[in-house]
Amino acid sequence: MGGHAISAPPPGALVEVAPRKAVRGREMDTIFTLALPTADAPAPGRFFEQLAEHAAERYFASSGSITAGIRAVFTTLNQNLYDHNASGKRRYEAALLCAVLHGSDLYLARAGTAVALLSHGDTLESFPDILSGEHALEGAPLGQHPVPDTKLSRYRIASGTRLALADAALARLSREAVRSALGAAHIGEVLAGFKALAANQLTLLVVEFVPPDTPAPLPVREGESTRELTAPEPPAAVQAAAPAPTPRANPLAGVVNEVRFRTQRSAGAAALSLANGLDAVGGALAPPAASPDAPPRRWLSPANVGRLVWLLPVAVVVLVLLMWLGGTGQSEFELCVADANREAERARAIASSDRTGTLAAWNAVLILVERCESIRAGDPALAALVREGQQTIDLLSEIERRDVVPIAAFPNAALSRVILRGEDLYVLDDNNDQVYRVTLASTGLSILPNSRQPIINMRRGATVGQFTLGDIVDIAWADDGTGLSQGNVLIAVDRSGVIVEYSPTFLARGVQRLLGTENWVNPVRIHVWQGRLYILDTGANQIWRYDPSGGAFPGGPLEYFTGQNRPALANAVDFAIDPNGRVFVLFREGIVTVFRTGQQQPFGFAGFPDGQSITSAEAMYFNTNPISQSIYFASRATRTIFETSQAGTFFNSYRSYDESQFAALSNVVADDSRQVIYALSGNAILAFRK
Repeated sequence: MGGHAISAPPPGALVEVAPRKAVRGREMDTIFTLALPTADAPAPGRFFEQLAEHAAERYFASSGSITAGIRAVFTTLNQNLYDHNASGKRRYEAALLCAVLHGSDLYLARAGTAVALLSHGDTLESFPDILSGEHALEGAPLGQHPVPDTKLSRYRIASGTRLALADAALARLSREAVRSALGAAHIGEVLAGFKALAANQLTLLVVEFVPPDTPAPLPVREGESTRELTAPEPPAAVQAAAPAPTPRANPLAGVVNEVRFRTQRSAGAAALSLANGLDAVGGALAPPAASPDAPPRRWLSPANVGRLVWLLPVAVVVLVLLMWLGGTGQSEFELCVADANREAERARAIASSDRTGTLAAWNAVLILVERCESIRAGDPALAALVREGQQTIDLLSEIERRDVVPIAAFPNAALSRVILRGEDLYVLDDNNDQVYRVTLASTGLSILPNSRQPIINMRRGATVGQFTLGDIVDIAWADDGTGLSQGNVLIAVDRSGVIVEYSPTFLARGVQRLLGTENWVNPVRIHVWQGRLYILDTGANQIWRYDPSGGAFPGGPLEYFTGQNRPALANAVDFAIDPNGRVFVLFREGIVTVFRTGQQQPFGFAGFPDGQSITSAEAMYFNTNPISQSIYFASRATRTIFETSQAGTFFNSYRSYDESQFAALSNVVADDSRQVIYALSGNAILAFRK
């Protein structure tokens, strides 16, 4: 390390055989662990040692399949680190590489930039496939995201198979040199070979698998657990005199222990309450204390027998009640988890070529997990199943997962419309008919402090000029202000036809009332194009057009659709107009119909992966940027934001790692300059990197 040889195991390297009290099915397993630092979050060596120890403990205490146990390790450690980092304390992250030997099967799992090599004879395999390029090493470390980015694979081993667990420095070594080092005569020469290859720093754990009776060429000990043996309990007098050990600061241990204590606290409180209750009952039933001179009383005296006869039915009732209370929900939850694990094993057994069967199986697993979480939420094993199912489905369906962050929330709101202009976002709260303005920070993933403000003249009940604003239909941005007091303003239209203007830079506030509103039935969306105002009226199966003149809209509405072949717009939810004047109408079923001068034009979606399609939608955003023309669709039912070309060709589909964030998805807009997408869901504005 740094040109110097250090004769000590690297922090985070651990080999652990099953302890005495391992869960059934783990008794013959061995776990090999290598915890590694990241450049962004350095930590002391003891941190990585304890990370490896906790990984081994969590694995041997887990139940279910081997893969479920491994995923439980990564899920638990990641959650502990993520919660610690979210608290604002010193940040800790780590790459983790685990190998579990189960019979002749070797399971490998990794998070972060760690690499494993398997060598047997002339065969050399890498996990991940660094032999095809270093980009395969990319991956988020533990503690960076709420759900770990875990990769897992399984291999078969035989006598003489060698395993190398290492950091990213291994990927930069010559492939032939690595092959030569792993093919040395014995494991001591393997280590010497890698020592010669290491340019400056290399963290490496090398394992050779041989039958138990094979003589070892090096002075190594037998394969015993590296867990420290528990010392005999000292006598009470020694315990009382022994000073308490001084605790050492360890953020990971603190977080892990807090989780452990949290799960035990409810059981401990129940046990304490039960003990106190029984003690009270015993005190009530116990006879008065006898004097020292009184003769000893027999236990089976008639009085005691009478008390016992009275107490026995009570004890039986209490015992039955406790068993019923203790079993209620828990057994149902355990049965549900067992069903989910069985379905997951079936899903894993399906051939990768059977895409339809794999998707159906993993979707069934996710449905089962959702049912289990309704019984008891927060189980790490279930979270691992969800992540595994998501990863499989995402890979087959070309779904992009993103870390979605809420940047603003509004009390008692139901946000329905968002408009982005420069640094500002304007949102309409349909629940309270109030328009808000927020200003974005430079990254686009947060807002400036104290920038959230309601627009006073854009709320229900506001008096603007001689008009009082009613329920707001929609908001829109008007670049061309031919029919308004000025251009580059935000406008809101209420159900009585009152138009209110707002300019973030000028004090002018224009207001006017449209004519012909008695023809409106159910206006839902507005749009300004070349100074004209368009209103989508689903009740009238019409798009009304108001032409400007002299800074106002003086005339009544004109019908966009004329003649006998008018479209049925009852299920229309949104519309937009492109620079060429084509009108795109979005329907609730996810269908888009295009019109030009009232006549329908051909349009259809294409290039969507199998199993993916827009079957429902709440809103769309028409991006007219000349270098990134596209359409975004917000689909609440699938909790997905779709991106297509303006011709309908599939580009991307985005989902949150936490899909509940999109449960109330209502609108979407994209910022090309920052490459950030903003979505409305419930009362919150959400943001994520494109």
